[in-house]
Formats: sequence, C-alpha cells, structure tokens
Amino acid sequence: MDEDKLLLRALRDVNVPKFLKDDLPLFENIIIDLFPGVERPKIDYGRLLDAIHESSKGLNLQPVDPFVAKVIQLYDTIQVRHGLMLVGPTGGGKTCNYRVLQKACTSLKELGKFEPVHVHCLNPKSITMGQMYGQSDPITQEWTDGVLNILMRAAVKDTSEDKHWIMFDGPVDAIWIENMNTVLDDNKKLCLNSGEIIALSPQITVMFEVEDLAVASPATVSRCGMVYMEPGAMGLEPLIDSWIEQLPSTFRQSHKDLLHTLTKGFIPNGINFIRKSCREMVTTMDNNLCASCLRLMDCYFDSYRPTEVKTPSKEELDELQKQLVPIFIFSLVWSVGITTDQHGRSLFNDWLWRELIKQNQRPPGLKDDAFLYDLCYNVEKSEWVGWMETIPGYSPPSQSTYDGIVVPTLDSVRMTAVFKTLVLNRHHALCPGPTGTGKTVNISQYLGREAPEYLQSVFITFSAQTHVNQLQDLLDGKFEKRRRGVFGPPARKVFAIFVDDFNMPKKEEYGAQPPLELLRQWFDHKGWYDRKELTFREIVDVCMVAAMGPPGGGRTFISNRVIRHYNVLTYPDLGKTSIATIFNTILKYLFAPFDESIQKITETLVESQITVFEKALKELLPTPSKSHYTFNLRDIWKVFQGVCSLSPKIINNKLQVLRCWVHENCRVFGDRLIDDPDRQWLRKT
Repeated sequence: MDEDKLLLRALRDVNVPKFLKDDLPLFENIIIDLFPGVERPKIDYGRLLDAIHESSKGLNLQPVDPFVAKVIQLYDTIQVRHGLMLVGPTGGGKTCNYRVLQKACTSLKELGKFEPVHVHCLNPKSITMGQMYGQSDPITQEWTDGVLNILMRAAVKDTSEDKHWIMFDGPVDAIWIENMNTVLDDNKKLCLNSGEIIALSPQITVMFEVEDLAVASPATVSRCGMVYMEPGAMGLEPLIDSWIEQLPSTFRQSHKDLLHTLTKGFIPNGINFIRKSCREMVTTMDNNLCASCLRLMDCYFDSYRPTEVKTPSKEELDELQKQLVPIFIFSLVWSVGITTDQHGRSLFNDWLWRELIKQNQRPPGLKDDAFLYDLCYNVEKSEWVGWMETIPGYSPPSQSTYDGIVVPTLDSVRMTAVFKTLVLNRHHALCPGPTGTGKTVNISQYLGREAPEYLQSVFITFSAQTHVNQLQDLLDGKFEKRRRGVFGPPARKVFAIFVDDFNMPKKEEYGAQPPLELLRQWFDHKGWYDRKELTFREIVDVCMVAAMGPPGGGRTFISNRVIRHYNVLTYPDLGKTSIATIFNTILKYLFAPFDESIQKITETLVESQITVFEKALKELLPTPSKSHYTFNLRDIWKVFQGVCSLSPKIINNKLQVLRCWVHENCRVFGDRLIDDPDRQWLRKT
C-alpha cells in the first residue's frame, strides 16, 4: 500500500468514529480536497463481517449498515489503542456494540486470527473510590483491595491468549479517572496507594461507556480512542424489527404483517408529534418511548406463547387478529401519549384520530370523538369500556378514618391499571408527577393490598443524603442466596422494589448520582459487586418501580441512561371532577352522623374549596421573596382534615361547620401569606 493510501486510511480510522452523522460529509469533502484522485483503500475483514451479522442475530439485534460500521470502527480502534471510549446518548447501541464484537471474536476462535474475549464490567459510580481502587483502614492501616484491583490482577494472571476488556460503564469525571491516566498512557500501569503497581498485559483493553464527556479532563480524553454512537443514525426501525422477530411462535404471518404496519406507521410519527407539540414532565428518548409501547403490547401477547400446559387455539388466534388494532392503539396511548400533561393528551388524542382515519385503521365500536384516555380495551370481551366500569362501586369501609380513605377516581383507576399490567409482567414503571396527585398512594395501595401473593413489595424512600452503600446494604439484606453468586427474593417470589422520591439523591460535584447508578448497574448487568468479597452478585426476580416529583427545588434531573429502562407513566394534575369526587365521598361518609342540614352543605364546601385552591394557584404566584407560595392538593386535604375533626356531639348547626372551614383556610393558606394585600385577597376570596 502506498503512502497516500496508508495516510488516508489512518486519518479515517482515527477521526470517522468520533463524528456525528451530519459532520461526516464535511470530513469526506476535506479528505477529497487533501487527497485528490486517491482511492479509498478497501479493507478485507474476512469472516469478521459474517460473524458480526450472525452475532447480531444471535442477540436479537438487526445488523443494519450503520450499526455494523460502528462495530467495525470499535474493532479497528481496539487494534491500535489499549484505552478507548464508547460515547453517545442512551439507546445509541454502545452496549450492544461491544457485546456483538465480543461474541463475534469469540466465535471465530477456530480460525486462529481471533481469540475469545472476556468482558469485566464495573460501574465506577456504584461504589466509592476506596472500594474501587482499594483503601487503608485509618486505624489499623490494613490494606483492603478494591474491585478494580481484583479484576486487573485476574486479567494479568491469565497466561492464555484470551482478550480481556475492562469496561467502565458509568459517568466519567475528573475525580476517579485521574488514577487511570497511567493506565491509559504508554506506561500501561495501574498505580495503587498501597505502593503496588499492576502492569497491563497486551491482551487487556480498558474501555469506558459514557453518555458524554462534559466533565472529563482533556488529559484523559487525549489518551483514549473514541467511538461515537448516535441513536438517530439507526432510527427506530431496528428496534421494531427485532421485536417483531421475537413475537410468540404461534403468531401467524398475518399477525406480524399487521403489527409491522401499525408500529412503523404510528410510533415514529407519534413520537415526532410529542416532540413538536407537547410538553413532557420528564425528558424521554425516542427509543425509550418506542420500547415502552412494545413492552406494553408484550404484556398482552405473552399469553400466546406456547407452553407444555396450553397452546393457543385456532379460534383464539382468529380473535387476536381482530384485537390487534385496539391493543396497539391502547398501548400507544399509554406509552407514547402518557408522558405529557393534560393539554398534551388532548392534542395527542386528536392527532391519533386523524392518523387512524388517514391510514384506514379506525377501531370498530368507537365514535370518532371518543377521548381514548378515558377508555380501556377489555381483551376478554373484545370491547372498549369506560375506566370506571372496570371497578365496583366504592363506599368507604366501616370505621374508616380520614387518613385511611382512598377514593378511586378516573385518574387513579387508569394509572393503577396500566401500572398493574406492567408490574405483573415484570416490566419496570416510573411515575413522575406533581405533589399530591396520588402517585405514592396508588402504588402503595396496589403493592401492599391488591398484588398477588407471589409479588412481595420492598418500600424505599430516597432523600438528598441517601448513600449508595446504604441502598446496597438495605437491598442485600432483603435477598436470599439462591446458588453460588446468585441472589433474589425467597423461592417462587418476586420482589417489587418501590423507590419513592426517586430523583432526591443529591448530585455529586460532577453530576453523578451513585444510588441511581447502582440501580442502573442492575438494569444493564443484572447485579452488583459484593463489597466484602468483591465478587459479582447476580440479582434475579426483581421488578423496579419508582415515583418522583418534577425536577426543581431539591429534586434533580436524572440521567436518561436510568430513565430508558422504565415505562414512564406521568401523573398529571388532578382534574376538578376527580378532586370533587374524592372529597365529596370522604365528607359524605364522615358527616353521616351529623345533622341533615350539615350533610347538605358538604358538596358546597368542596366546590368552594376547589375555587379557593384554583384562585390561589393563579393569583398567589411564587416570587423570589415568596418562594414558599407553592400550593398543591395536600393543602385541600389539610383543610378538610381539620373540618372532619369536628364531633357530632358538639357541632349541631351548619354555621359552626362553616366557621371551622374558614378557620382552616386561614391556617393552611393564610398563615403562608407574608403581606397585607395577599391576606386581604384571601379574605375577599
């Protein structure tokens, strides 16, 4: 190969993996200007390309050209650099990239040109610095090894030709990675505080899988090769195609063809509409919304997988053909269309009806003006029904207290039903929403009282001071040993781990949240490291559920690498009808022993209270000097808590109740006001 071609290939191999797809044409034009008339050298990868395609299929992935090109770029980078970074937004294929290459190289062992590859994964933020690099006891000065030391030594001691990839799957910052600089430069040595130096063998490659390099030091970045993975380069089609391929084997080709048409015709367009026209409380990625829709459909399709006990009959499969469109519409609404607020849902409903009519997929049995969020598709009866028709009529149990009454409303019934569908099929749910919308109550009510016996709940509440070691100790204390290296709930049980205030842990100096990184390590690698034995613990039979408020105040924005594993079920602000239903039911029950004249004013009290609350939201706005002017449904709850503390033995006329109601408003709303104009406003209201 002449020098021009050699230099051209070197420039391309070093730079092309780093670029965004929009920058590649610019780079190619520069190359053409610098090397006029020089043909791009063709590289023969032999059987590697075939092995990459086979490995992709084996992992239920689609070997589309952009993805295969990135796998080849990773392979080329590994050949010339012993330290490299896989960078890109979540869902771009970083993890799949190295797993496919690992599987491909290992499968080509017989050819002699490739060696088996062993990957050792570690999230550097799921443990402390001392637990990663080792530390000395401050009292006894006894040295304790860290996880990285154990992994490095094991890789160095391997005398075979097998390759070892040390994978750091987590945020890179200037604190922990500075100790890696001697590993990444030409020294190839890990220097420990104990004085020990571990020299890397030629078979070891150090990799970092990160979302961005915003807080990485230039000294580290300059030492590493780069491969940038971009979700937009592949789109959503590979995700959909892989899902179609893993549908139950009993599905006919007509089922798959219809689902293929529906998913590709509606999901990308629906996501684009959400991005352009709606506001999300929690930012999601396109591939996350697409995967959420596919997971929700899986909940309905898993029963069609053949088992030793039962195989779907011809009649059931015929009926399924008619149900596919309604099931898809329901899943689309409660995955892609659920992440937005009430106004956005109205817009999405109108858009979806236009698309259904345009694509001739109008569901039978529905009027064109039906609000799809108010309807549930009953698979057993093959019909659409109102959500409130799916539950029996409610009346508070006898001897109920004010705190113990949970009134089902349209919002709570539908959110709980979708949540239940996901959890029973072991899919993870994240429920963001404003304070006082019933997130914690609904989830706790289902997991604590209504869930099947095999589904055991573990309740955790995060705070700003939650430490990753505290979280790991709490969870490890719940698990039992199944077999060597494998832990989980008691036999034949499943843990539903509910984390409340999910976004409360305080961010570190460079933005990482270690408790969330520990959970993400379980999502991606199905376990974490035992801090005493420094061995990997596989955790099985677990379903993760979380609730959180909107970012702001003490609550933070959380990484998309965490969010992508969840179906996001956003709780909007409760509508006026739902609020009225809740408090009318409570007051009607608790005021039953009172005089009839008092019972007649309960609805008026509720209506008046909602008016006061809505006016406070509009007119008593928070400012820098009035930052505590934040009102939510808990304020209404506190007012009626005071009113319901009245005793029928003492109170015998409605005027006394009204005085109490005014007093409670002055305490709940009035005591928060800091100047006379605001207090005057409350009196007039």
